[in-house]
Amino acid sequence: MRWLSRLRRRARLVVDRSAIEREMQEEMRFHLEMEAAELARSGNEDAWRAARRRFGGVARYQDDARDARGGRWLEELRQDARYALRVLGRGRGFAAVSVLTLALGVGANTAIFSVVRGVLLRQLPYADAERLVAIASVIRGSATAVSPPDFLDWRAQGKSFSAIAAHFLSTTNLTGTGEPERLNQARVSANFFDVLGVAPILGRGFAPTEDERSAPRVAVLSDRLWRRRFGADEKIIGRTIVLDDFPTTVIGVAPPQFRMPAGVDLWLTTRFEARDVAATSRGARWIQVVARLAPATTLAGARGEMNTIAARLAQLDPRHNVGVTARVSPLQEDLVGSVRAPLFILLGAVGFVMLIASVNVASLSLGRTAARATELAVRAALGAGQGRIARQILTESVVLSLGGGAAGLALAGFGTRALVALAPADLPLADTVHIDGVVLAFALALTLLSALLFGVVPAVQGARRGGHDHLRSGTRTSAGLGGGRLRQTLVVAEVALAIMLLAGAGLLARSFARLTSVDPGFQSAQATAFSITLSPLRYPDAARQEQFATTLLSRLERLPGMTASGISFSLPLSASGFGLTFAIGGRPETSGPDEPRAQVRVATPDYFRAMGIPLLRGRGFTGEDRAGAPPVLLISQETARRYWPNEDPIGQRLLTGWGSGDDRFGGTIIGIVGDVRQFNLADGPTPHIYGAFAQRPLDELSVIMRSTSAPATVLAAAREVVRDLDAQLPVYEARPLDDLVRESIAERRFYALLLATFAGLALVLAAVGIYGVIGYSVQQRRRELGIRIALGATRERVVGMVMRQGMALTLIGAMVGLAGAAVLTRVLSGQLFGVSATDPLTFLAVPAILIMVALVACVVPAKRALAVDPASVIRSED
Repeated sequence: MRWLSRLRRRARLVVDRSAIEREMQEEMRFHLEMEAAELARSGNEDAWRAARRRFGGVARYQDDARDARGGRWLEELRQDARYALRVLGRGRGFAAVSVLTLALGVGANTAIFSVVRGVLLRQLPYADAERLVAIASVIRGSATAVSPPDFLDWRAQGKSFSAIAAHFLSTTNLTGTGEPERLNQARVSANFFDVLGVAPILGRGFAPTEDERSAPRVAVLSDRLWRRRFGADEKIIGRTIVLDDFPTTVIGVAPPQFRMPAGVDLWLTTRFEARDVAATSRGARWIQVVARLAPATTLAGARGEMNTIAARLAQLDPRHNVGVTARVSPLQEDLVGSVRAPLFILLGAVGFVMLIASVNVASLSLGRTAARATELAVRAALGAGQGRIARQILTESVVLSLGGGAAGLALAGFGTRALVALAPADLPLADTVHIDGVVLAFALALTLLSALLFGVVPAVQGARRGGHDHLRSGTRTSAGLGGGRLRQTLVVAEVALAIMLLAGAGLLARSFARLTSVDPGFQSAQATAFSITLSPLRYPDAARQEQFATTLLSRLERLPGMTASGISFSLPLSASGFGLTFAIGGRPETSGPDEPRAQVRVATPDYFRAMGIPLLRGRGFTGEDRAGAPPVLLISQETARRYWPNEDPIGQRLLTGWGSGDDRFGGTIIGIVGDVRQFNLADGPTPHIYGAFAQRPLDELSVIMRSTSAPATVLAAAREVVRDLDAQLPVYEARPLDDLVRESIAERRFYALLLATFAGLALVLAAVGIYGVIGYSVQQRRRELGIRIALGATRERVVGMVMRQGMALTLIGAMVGLAGAAVLTRVLSGQLFGVSATDPLTFLAVPAILIMVALVACVVPAKRALAVDPASVIRSED
C-alpha cells in the first residue's frame, strides 16, 4: 500500500499547503535552536547568529524539503501562474486580442461539435438502439418507400428480425376542444412502440389487435402536444378527442425525447386492407419500415435474407417487383445519413478556424517573447534554467488559453442556440442538440490543445533567448529583412488555411447562387397557398368533396385583387409525393425498373394559371371535364420526353393502379404542360400526370391564389372564406409561394452561410496575422529605417519595402492554399450544384480577395514606417 501512502501525501500537498509550509518552518527553527544551544554551551556569546551562519541558507533546505516531499513543482506552478497573471495584466492589449481570438475559435468549434454530437454521435433514445434498422425498397439503386404488400410479406417471411413495424406521416383535424387545429399524425402498425423499445410515460402503447379493422380508434399523444394543447393533464388517459370527426380515445403519452417520425403530434394505428389499390398494389410504395434485429442476427445476415425475400417477391409479382431489392441500414444512419457529410465538412472547416486562431496567437506570442528578451536574459543570469523559463512562458499560454476557453464556452452556448434556431426544419434530431458533459469535455480538451499549439514554440524560443548574449549586446540588435522567419512562416500557414476555407465557401456560395436561379417550373411571385383537409364523415363521397371545392373557388375568385385560383394537392417543392406506375394503351406491359412511373396529381382548370405553369401543347382542363364525362389527363413535358420520345402523346391513353376495381385513375391525354420540380431544385424535372379534379375529387386540398393584394391580406381573407363555409376546418400551411421556394433550399443556405461565416472569420484572423508580423517588423527595424531615411531613401522606397514583405508572405500563402484547396474541395463535390470542385472563377476570386485584404492590413505598418524620425531613432540607439 506504499502507493496509497504516496497518493495521500500528494493530496495533502494540494489541499493543505499552508500546514506543510508551517511544518517545514517549525522543523528548520528546531534545528537552528538546537545548533544555537550547543554553541551557547561552548561559550559563544552570539550563538544565534553563529548558528545561522553555520547552518547555511534556510531557503535552500526548504527547497530540498519540498523536493523530498514532491511539492516543489506545485509551488513553482503556483508562482508561475501568479506571475503570468501579473505579466498579462501589464500587457492588456495582447491578452485581450489573444483571448478574443481563442474565444472565437473555441466557441465556434464547440457550437458546431454540439450539433454534430446531437445529430450524429448521440445514440438514439431507444432501448438497444444499435439493434434497430430501417428497411427500404430499392429501385435502380435509389432507396424508396415500401408498398404495404411487400411489408406484410417481409414481416411474415423475415426470420432475421424479432419484429418489423410500419409507419407513415399524414395529417388530421383536431376539433371539439378549442380552436380547430391541423396536427401531424403518424399511422403505425400496432407493434411500433414495442419494436422501438419505447414505453409511454402515461398510459400504454398499442395492443397487438388494435390495428385490425374492427378495433376501436385509439391514439398516443406526443409529450409536446399533451403539454401545449391539454395542459399536461394526467387525466387525459381515457378521454375521447375528435380527429377528422371520429371519436378517438387517448391511451397514452409518449416520452418527451420520442419524436419518430419527425414533427409528429400523435400516433394512431393503421390498417392495411383491401379497401383500395394503394393498400394492395406492390406498385404503390408509400410507407416506411423499421425493424429490430433478432438477438443472434448480424446486419450482414439480415441483408442477405432480405435479398432472398426480394428475389422471391419478384417471382411472385414480376410486373412490380422485378429489379426491386431491399436495403437494410442502421436506423440512426437512415435518419441522419443525408446530413452526415455536410456536418462533418462544417466541423472540419471550423477546425481550420481553430488552427488559424492558434497560429495567430502563436505569432503574437512570438513577437511578445522577442520583446521580452532582456527580461528573460536577466532571469537566466539570476539562475533560471531554460526549462524553468520555458515552463513560465508555457504557463502564460495556458492561462491565456483558459481565459479564451471560458469566453469561448459562453459564446458556444449562444452559438448552439442560434444554430438550432437557424437550422432548417428538416434537420433530423435538432431538438436533441444541447451542451452536455461530452461537449464540455471537448471544449476543455480543445482549450488545452490550443495552449500547446500556440504556446510550445514561444516557450522554446523564449528559453533560447534567455542567455547572456543579449545582455552584452544591449538593444542595438535590429531585425533585418530575414528576421522573424518563424513568425513569417506562421503567417504563410494562416493565409494558406484561410484560402482553403475561402475556396470552400466560395464554391458553396456559387452553387447556392446557381440553385436559386433554377426555374422551379412555376411563378411564385404574387401567389399564395394554403391547405385544408375535409372530414371523411361530413364529406364522405366525391360529389360533396367536389361541391365544397367548387364553392370555395367561387368565393375566393370574388376577393379583391384575385386573378386566378385553383386546387390540387401536394404542391411542387413540398418534398411530398404520390408516385404511381402506369400502363400505356396499345403497348405491352413492362415490369420492374422499366415500368413507367410518374407523380400523379389532380387539378382544377385554373390551377395551372394560378401556379404559372404554362400549357405547351393541346388544351387544358375546362368545366366540361366533369364527373361522367370521358376521363382526360394532362402530362408534363418530362413525361412526354421520357415515355413518348419519338411520337405525339396527345390522344394516347394511360391507366394507373390508383382506384378500386374497374374505377382506376387514367384517361386520354389532352395536353402537355410545363415541368415542375417536385422534391427540390437540385433534382431534374419530375414526370407528372394530372387528372381533372371534378372527375376524381380528393379530401386533401392545396389551394393556390394569384392576387395583386399583399399575401397577408389574401390569406386572412381566405381564412374567413373557409370559416364561413365550415368553421370546423383548420387552415394550415398558409404561406406565399416565395416562402415555399425559400424553404426548399433552406438546408443548402444554412450550410453555405455557416461556411461563409467561418471563411470570413478566417480572413479577418489572417489579416490580423499579416498586420501583426509587418507591424512588428517595422518596430524592430526602426533603426534601419531611420538610417535609410537619413541617407535619402524616398517615401515610396520605404513604403515599398514594407508592402513587399507583407505581399510576399500573402502570395506564398495563397499559392500553398490554392494547392491545398484543389485537393480538399473535392470533398464538397456531393454538396455542389452546377459548379465543379475546381471552379476557375472561384479559384481566381478567392486569392484576389485575400490580396486586397492583405494590402489593407499592410497600410498601417507602412504609414508607421514613414513616421520614423531618423534623428530621434539614431540618438536613442547611441
